[in-house]
Amino acid sequence: MLSHLLKKPTATSYQVDLEKQRIKELIEFERFCRDNAQWVEMKKCFSKNSKVSISWYEGTGFGFVEASENMEGRAPHKLHNTLVWVNGDRAVAIVMATIQKRLKIQNVLCELNSDAKLIYSLKKEAEEWLINGLTAVYEQDSINTVVPGGKLEISKSMLEQFRSSYACLSYALTQMGYVVNNDLPGIDRDDLVANIYKEMDDWLKWNN
Repeated sequence: MLSHLLKKPTATSYQVDLEKQRIKELIEFERFCRDNAQWVEMKKCFSKNSKVSISWYEGTGFGFVEASENMEGRAPHKLHNTLVWVNGDRAVAIVMATIQKRLKIQNVLCELNSDAKLIYSLKKEAEEWLINGLTAVYEQDSINTVVPGGKLEISKSMLEQFRSSYACLSYALTQMGYVVNNDLPGIDRDDLVANIYKEMDDWLKWNN
């Protein structure tokens, strides 16, 4: 059965459209907080029971905020498009994004770009939307020197130990001392992506 998240959106009421806008604003604010080190406000975006599962972190939403604060350097996000589905007091949002990070590799200043879909589950609590879960579907990435013509040598065998949908991201995180989960949803694993869409459908509790 085709996931509701993969079907053409249908007409909605003014109230649903308003809720979608509130959700979109919440998500954009959560990313803004992370990119601008606003940790107290970022924590307010997550519910107490929230879960986060991404390349470098798995745990609670509050723990994710704390881990982000302790992360070396910053990794700003460029958000491109956002789709939102609402069913009563539950919602799912999918954000097309590029994660950017500058770091030194082999003493050369490089820039990592990782394209992914950020997938949020949300719940309305006391008339306020909060993030219940955050995960990602990884698509592709690259590492380039900041100064054109800079010399950087990363062997093919080094990258081949990682999944193709987030190999450069995995390599960069490994260089930073993180252990990367090699079984995350990515476009090179259709089964894992399908599982994510099913989980989001189940979260929304569609009746049809």
